[in-house]
Amino acid sequence: MDAELFAESIEYERLTQSVYQAILRREGQNIEVLHNQDVEGKSGVAHQVDVLWRFTVAGVNHMVLIECKNYASALTLEKVRNFFAILHDIGNCSGVMVTRTGYQSGVKQFAKFYGIGLKLLRQPIPDDWDGKIKDIQLNLTFNGVVSRDDRLVKVRVKFAAKDAQEEKLLKELQVKGRLSIPSPPDLVFWSNDKKVITNELRWWLPSKLAVAGKAVGGPYKQAIPLEEHYLLFNVGEADEILAKVAELEAEYYVEEVDNSEILIRGEELVEAILKDFQSGEVEYVKHKGK
Repeated sequence: MDAELFAESIEYERLTQSVYQAILRREGQNIEVLHNQDVEGKSGVAHQVDVLWRFTVAGVNHMVLIECKNYASALTLEKVRNFFAILHDIGNCSGVMVTRTGYQSGVKQFAKFYGIGLKLLRQPIPDDWDGKIKDIQLNLTFNGVVSRDDRLVKVRVKFAAKDAQEEKLLKELQVKGRLSIPSPPDLVFWSNDKKVITNELRWWLPSKLAVAGKAVGGPYKQAIPLEEHYLLFNVGEADEILAKVAELEAEYYVEEVDNSEILIRGEELVEAILKDFQSGEVEYVKHKGK
């Protein structure tokens, strides 16, 4: 085998490994699929196995062995017989043959009798998409909270003073113009030990507003009850006060804020086609990260 064919064979084995790893993970199996392993048979002879994984059922160890043949022509019965001999020598295992093109006459009957899986693994071709949706164009429209001069978000803060003295002090500072906080978009909530516990109001508030299901327009009003949220007045001043907030009352408008188009192409998502040669069942193996 020349260097180029050898490299292609290794790449095909790696593809098989990644495909079955993806299938096992999708099925919730935390099993590692291994490549190019030596397994000793009952005869004492070590057999090179392209891909395998091990698992335990009811205290009994099992293996699945995969023989990969990156051939341009149909696989012969001789190749399947040779693989069967390896499976028989190793014992207590299941076998799967994977090839790119197909299998010759007699292979299917032999493999079915001895429980050997026959698979086709290759990149998808146009015929694989017959009767299936290949490309999808999605037009996405989102409703969100409006924030502009003619439709401002208005928030009313209801405090829960810890006592009459605190309530009186807040009112006195307000009358004197000495009750200061950051501008509303930059406002954050604090814990009772003076630690910031939320993002700025500009980011925090929209996530709390019930926009889903509301028609474009408004104004809509919503009460947002709070627990252990505080505002810090006169930060850094002698008369700094940490006041508990009981509730926010928000008034807001809803509008269509985004309209985007996404084109999903099947060939960009599917890495390979894994087809069972005996049943005809097809799996579309996604690219990593898709």
